[in-house]
Amino acid sequence: MEQQKKKKPIWLIILLSVVGLLVVIALAVVFFITGIFSNMHRDKVDIVSGPNGDISGIALPTADPFAEALETGVDYYETGEIQKVPIYEQSKIDRFITSVLVVVKNGSTQDDTHQTDMIFIVSWNSLQQKFTAVAIPRDILVPLEGYGWKRINAAYSYGDRGMLINTVNACFGTDIQDYVLIGTDELAQLADGIKGIPVDLTEAEAAYLNEQLGCSLKAGSQRITGEQAIQYLLDRTSDNKGAIGRAKCQLKVIKDTFNYMTDTFDKDFLYPFMRMISKGILTNMDFESLSGIGYEMCMSDDLSFVTICMPFEDSYTEMTYDGGYALLPEFEKNKILLQQALYGKEE
Repeated sequence: MEQQKKKKPIWLIILLSVVGLLVVIALAVVFFITGIFSNMHRDKVDIVSGPNGDISGIALPTADPFAEALETGVDYYETGEIQKVPIYEQSKIDRFITSVLVVVKNGSTQDDTHQTDMIFIVSWNSLQQKFTAVAIPRDILVPLEGYGWKRINAAYSYGDRGMLINTVNACFGTDIQDYVLIGTDELAQLADGIKGIPVDLTEAEAAYLNEQLGCSLKAGSQRITGEQAIQYLLDRTSDNKGAIGRAKCQLKVIKDTFNYMTDTFDKDFLYPFMRMISKGILTNMDFESLSGIGYEMCMSDDLSFVTICMPFEDSYTEMTYDGGYALLPEFEKNKILLQQALYGKEE
């Protein structure tokens, strides 16, 4: 877990939230959209009463020992008929904490593909003035309602945002009811909108990007284009980083981009950037909630920014499952640690 605290003038606090949206994909900046809110693509998934989400009695999957799945570099996706699963209603754990699921789908929000390599929980704690981003690797094995054990990104493939939210809540004890959806195409456009993403490439990462995109990058600190940034965020093979390493890389980009933007841009940049973001996302969040959280974040003089990678360290097993690489988490341990991090709860 990594935490950063800075006292900033209001416009820099706003930029902080913008970066949280850009890199954790679009939540925080929505908090500050007022007059341009009509440009946002509002979306809706029904919220209904549903199962209590207890998975304690479900037997763990039988899997082959971890072997060569990671080294193959083959992306593994579930495909099937997409159902519009409703979101199961959850009691709020803490009225001062709002948690949202952020889904980055492969391609554009406008196409029909249902594949995702990036899933995040984004949480705002108004009492502690804390903004938390949790990266959830797509290869985590979870029980899906009606499908048995699958990788967590299969929840989006089979049941859209509703099944994905239900699965995260059931497995990890969260109370998520809201979502933000953005595509990698739109994310690349946002990255180009801030004149590239700052990264510090290793030689292996530079070679990977050059091979994938036909560019001529070298190792070292630099800004990369939106197309290069998406490929970088999806890289799980260079430096043998794997699924966990990829998630940690995504979180590192959050911090680096925050520092870059707060050091580079001024308030005159904010409005057009917000307009661009508002056109590229889908969300079911209402204006009153967004503006209320946005006001609190704006007025904070000691806002902390925390990044977390799940599963937590020493709480998972790497394995080959159903022909591909997978992570089997220790659910109870991860549930406790996540609730401590988000809600200050022991269980």
